[in-house]
Amino acid sequence: MNIISESVKLVMEEDPLRPLVLGGDHSISFPVVRAVSEKLGGPLDILHLDAHPDIYHSFEGNKYSHASSFARIMEGGYARRLLQVGIRSITSEGREQGKRFGVEQYEMRTFSRDRHFLENLKLGEGVKGVYISVDVDCLDPAFAPGVSHIEPGGLSFRDVLNILHNLQADVVAADVVEFNPQRDTVDGMTAMVAAKLVRELTAKISK
Repeated sequence: MNIISESVKLVMEEDPLRPLVLGGDHSISFPVVRAVSEKLGGPLDILHLDAHPDIYHSFEGNKYSHASSFARIMEGGYARRLLQVGIRSITSEGREQGKRFGVEQYEMRTFSRDRHFLENLKLGEGVKGVYISVDVDCLDPAFAPGVSHIEPGGLSFRDVLNILHNLQADVVAADVVEFNPQRDTVDGMTAMVAAKLVRELTAKISK
């Protein structure tokens, strides 16, 4: 964890470089967000696209697992707001933890494709910037089957593009995680999708 944080801080020494980190699983998000927040000197707003909230206090006895990263982020005060979009596999603990930390959870059953969905959320106002975390399994497996935890009923690739394009905010860092090449058996389709996400996030960060 500390190695990741220190590496991100080292990258950010070269102003105005903004890190875009590729996973790996979602455990990397905690040390990356911690580093960005500490380097910028304050909390961030986070847009988290995922099928799962990854906010367990501890998962299988590990407080730093891929399923607990956002609990550590919120506990540490590294984020002011956390918006989770695309959720469709959530337990009672996930909802309780969400309430505990004031997380804004948008499950797929209530997700709106209205283009004003994010415009009205005003992410990034009064904080050091916005961090975007994209778990590839936020997408429906029809678009990205090469992930470890497949959950039907997810976002389309166009949904994700619309969310990113309509987000009016200063994006200071991002990650793309949970692509599993061992399961990407349909002509490398998920790799292509993940690469497109990286391109879109790069463009977003560079503006």
